[in-house]
Amino acid sequence: MEHSSIINQLIIVLAASVAAAALFHRLKVPTIICYLLVGVILGPKELDLVNDVSQFQLIAEFGVAFLLFTLGLEFSLPHLIALRRVVFGMGTLQVLICISVFGGLIYLSRMVYDITVTGTLIAAAAIALSSTAIVSKELSARNEIATAHGHIAIGILLFQDIAAIIILVLISVGGDAGGEQMLSSLAIAGAKAVGFFFAVVAIGKWLLPPLFMEISKTRSEELFVLTVLVVALLAAAAAHALGLAMALGAFMAGMMLGESHFRHQIEAEIRPFRDVLLGIFFVSIGLIIDVDLITTYWPRILLFSICLIIFKTALIALLCRLFDYSGTVSIRTGLVLSQGGEFGFALLALAVKGSLVPHDVASFFLSIIVISMAATPFLVSNSEKIAARLLVRKQQKAEPAEDNLEDAHLEGLDHHVILCGYGRVGQTIARFLLQENIPYVAVDDDPVRVQRARAAGEHVHYGSARKLKVLQQLGLMQANLVVISFDDHATARHMIHEIRQVRDTVPILVRTRDDAHLLELQEAGATEVIPETLEASLMLVSHVMVALGRSGREVFRSIDQVRKERYKMLHGFIVGQHGAYGMSSYQGHLQPIYIPGTCYAANKTVGELNVEAKGASIHTIRRGNDTVMNPGDDTVLLPEDVVVVTGEHAAIEAAEAYLLSGN
Repeated sequence: MEHSSIINQLIIVLAASVAAAALFHRLKVPTIICYLLVGVILGPKELDLVNDVSQFQLIAEFGVAFLLFTLGLEFSLPHLIALRRVVFGMGTLQVLICISVFGGLIYLSRMVYDITVTGTLIAAAAIALSSTAIVSKELSARNEIATAHGHIAIGILLFQDIAAIIILVLISVGGDAGGEQMLSSLAIAGAKAVGFFFAVVAIGKWLLPPLFMEISKTRSEELFVLTVLVVALLAAAAAHALGLAMALGAFMAGMMLGESHFRHQIEAEIRPFRDVLLGIFFVSIGLIIDVDLITTYWPRILLFSICLIIFKTALIALLCRLFDYSGTVSIRTGLVLSQGGEFGFALLALAVKGSLVPHDVASFFLSIIVISMAATPFLVSNSEKIAARLLVRKQQKAEPAEDNLEDAHLEGLDHHVILCGYGRVGQTIARFLLQENIPYVAVDDDPVRVQRARAAGEHVHYGSARKLKVLQQLGLMQANLVVISFDDHATARHMIHEIRQVRDTVPILVRTRDDAHLLELQEAGATEVIPETLEASLMLVSHVMVALGRSGREVFRSIDQVRKERYKMLHGFIVGQHGAYGMSSYQGHLQPIYIPGTCYAANKTVGELNVEAKGASIHTIRRGNDTVMNPGDDTVLLPEDVVVVTGEHAAIEAAEAYLLSGN
């Protein structure tokens, strides 16, 4: 069978990935596993439909570069400065300890593996480094980059990328170079890295903002996308030309642009390219998996993979505890970084090429890395559950697992309010309930919104309010009130019917857009139906009447009478040429910001920081399991606080940079 061209092979890979991703999505299996299996099946060892592995690895590098570029947009320079202890302290210890332990174990078994001392160190380094691509993708997909364990994981990964470059330099010059030449090569590589860093900082500060300002004035999405692609690829290519990792160059470019107010638009435009190329990256990993080796030695490979995951989890968790992070954060960080990484492939490939590691030994370690990478999505998604199980005796009360509704300890709820839906209306109600010390619990089916709200310390759980079982877990039988705050009359009617089946006395308040389904919902069993547009009209009317000199008592009596008559007076309106006017978009935004102990805002008061000068304000502060509402000027921001800032996007970004770096 003749080898297909690279274009034909790429089409085969993309077509197979589409079919497999659709199937695996239905089975709720992570897409990373899907791409790995596509690579294995299409690779030289199985169907042999894709055999030019080197070409795919080149394309795959761009996927990792784009991933690190978008990560840099979220992980700006102020974040890096704030986490310097994690990057250079914890990161250094993790890499050195892992290389020492793994190197010692491999050296002791050198008679079995027939590996040199230099090869031992390379193999140890290969499995000591974690996967930047998988970890970044999984944390981003779950919106956990801004969490404590997300910050620590990214900080350690950044140091690992730097360490990988140093190791690659050592391999490239170590085979035939003396000590002086090796030190000289490292010094040159370090000088290049420092020079590249300062060049990127200068370009990002003085050239890129005006460039993107001019591009945005053209109102051309095509031109904007092309500019983003050129910037990301130029940064990656410049780093590669200097002997640095392409991904590191792209990350630094994204980090510079992350401080501009174009950050969100850039991320939205680059995401499709990133996801497609990243999928090809994982397929390329599957292409180099030696299936015969795994099937022959699978018990040993599986055992070593499990040992690798357990050891790295325990080590990183211990280091986190030594750096004064909580038990839950420590274990979650360890689980997130417990795998081998893609840099291990490059290290082992160079070692085999230089005859430092035998090919079969390299394949064995490669299999361990791949299996540990394949387990990562499951470990990341269940990290909080695992941490809660491991800490159940010490922290079951202090740090309950809350992401999963079944694990959230809701048994103690009584005489509370259940908020079904946590959009704009649900959040408004929740703030007033919290202000009046009225207990409430909310449920919403938007995972991103739930994650952000929980990061801000709000009592929200992920789930479908349509399901009676979920409402019962939220304490339906003990609740004082149920509020359906989303605008979906069909779902609301179904929920009312379900609730009335088991409890016919609990008051149910339903929010609707207008009065079109008011009678229908009342007949279904709703205690009150509040049409949003009609209530807004009544509020405007009350202001008009007061402005005309009517007393507040008279106005309240008139408005209350309209409500008692079920808004009969307001039913129907005259439609003009343009139909009914919709509501304007909501302009306020909330953003949780994690405060590391080394950032500028740590141990400073709210009044001293004065974020209002940046056009934003501090909404609430989450401190452990407590929430500080309306913090005063004398409130001190403590390390590991999560500060919830409100304002427009540009103001929030300015406030975030100020809190982290003081600039």
